[in-house]
Amino acid sequence: MLTLPIRSLAVAAVIGFLSVAAVAAPVPAAPTDEQLKEQALKLNDLTELKRMDEALKKILKDKPAAKRLIAVAAKMHADAKGKDKPFKFGAALILGKVAHNLKKFDVAETFFKFCDETATKVENPVRMAQSFEALIDLYWEQKKYDTVTELCERLLATDGGKELEPAKMYAVEKMIQGKARSGDPDTALKLIDQVYKKGWYSENMRGYVFRESGKLEKALEAYGKVIESLDDAAGLDKDQKERFKRNTRYIMTGILVENKELDKAADILKELMKEDPENATYPNDLGFVWADHDKNLEESEKLIRKALDLDKAAREKLLKEKKIDQETADKQNAAYLDSLGWVLFKMKKYKEAKKYLLEASKDDDEGQHLEIWDHLADTHMALGEKKEAIEVWQKALRLADVSSRDKARRKAITEKLTKAGGKVRKED
Repeated sequence: MLTLPIRSLAVAAVIGFLSVAAVAAPVPAAPTDEQLKEQALKLNDLTELKRMDEALKKILKDKPAAKRLIAVAAKMHADAKGKDKPFKFGAALILGKVAHNLKKFDVAETFFKFCDETATKVENPVRMAQSFEALIDLYWEQKKYDTVTELCERLLATDGGKELEPAKMYAVEKMIQGKARSGDPDTALKLIDQVYKKGWYSENMRGYVFRESGKLEKALEAYGKVIESLDDAAGLDKDQKERFKRNTRYIMTGILVENKELDKAADILKELMKEDPENATYPNDLGFVWADHDKNLEESEKLIRKALDLDKAAREKLLKEKKIDQETADKQNAAYLDSLGWVLFKMKKYKEAKKYLLEASKDDDEGQHLEIWDHLADTHMALGEKKEAIEVWQKALRLADVSSRDKARRKAITEKLTKAGGKVRKED
């Protein structure tokens, strides 16, 4: 699949055996509610962002235990009366992010609103910004764009001095994007003209709005102006300008694919591969685009395998630099695994395709994508595994849309599911 910027945390479980004849090693007893209460309260001791982030990752490594922790913590918070809430700002922020990651949106909202109230009461601009970002991410994922706008307007009206300015800039950006996502591009464009001076960033925002509203030619024109105006951009050094240019050209490849201009998209991706040969995104995307349109399948497979190798090398480098742990270093990119599975499907190597697509779909974060599960179901069907295909498509329809392409895919899946379901019922 095309690479998507999705934040994720590695989650894995490993069961070992001492020998062929030995019994399985005993599974550690699940923590009691009292132990979970103690674990939650210890989060109050964390104040540094680095330690808070480490605690968040550690909790999410065991999602069943994390779900119990959140349930216990939420009850503790609800049972507390008046000012005697059990959690300080930092602990509540961590617990809210755990709940958000677990899709426990109501619980996450409760903790984030508590953070917001606490930060606002003491007029702490740093904590206000943290609460704001957490709530925005939460509402954005739920597609509550009107709520996003209301929250942004409230923040913009808040006097928080210079420390709150970055959050206010983010608020304006999310308001514009929210208007575009909710089908009000005219208001989004007016906001851009009111807030931003003419230049590369305003054109970048206009490109986003045009793409969201399906005006692909205008989007390409706007992003072209971004590249043209970056050379004269103030406040950016040469490396930053070149990086923004590459990112903009990469965005344009996605729009060109949507606009059925595959050769133009391929040419840009080839140029990007030459300019940044260690970046796994570009060979993956070129290989996937070709495979998805039944073009250059053998070359596509080579490109995608190259992307997987580059990604592995990048993870090994980060491990050596102690920026990630071994578990994260061992985890392959679900999008790249999906790409390999899809090109193998196109080459009619269904059994091999299924192996990679199953692996991609098992990723608790990046693998929960409509496109990946649709590919897996198509492979089940090609292997004659109709019941399995139906089950996968049914699960796929419960996943949230990630990109603008997902709306059309959801419709196609519904049609395939209905057709496949009819065949299975007749055969049974």
